[in-house]
Amino acid sequence: MTMKALLPAALLAAALLAPHGDAVAQGVETQFFIARVDAVTPRCRDHPDAPVVGRVSGIMGGSPARGVSFTGCFASIAACENWRRPLSGHIDGRLIQNSCRYRQ
Repeated sequence: MTMKALLPAALLAAALLAPHGDAVAQGVETQFFIARVDAVTPRCRDHPDAPVVGRVSGIMGGSPARGVSFTGCFASIAACENWRRPLSGHIDGRLIQNSCRYRQ
């Protein structure tokens, strides 16, 4: 795996290590978390020929709890899994989608 493929996973791991506080702070932290994940997720519109689509969605805690959904397009299943695994583990409520699949 190249360094370029590892960069989104490393940035996502850093995003997941953010501290948790009281309910109001968690709500704000959820907003920052969403922004950080969006920043490291390869957009499908930017990678229309990427063969793998990753999807993670569910409920994040906080005050109030919030539904989140992320979709990214990747060069390989391995790159998608490196993105998906830590992200899906951070969703502390119901996990609705959690997959890496080749485009149909």
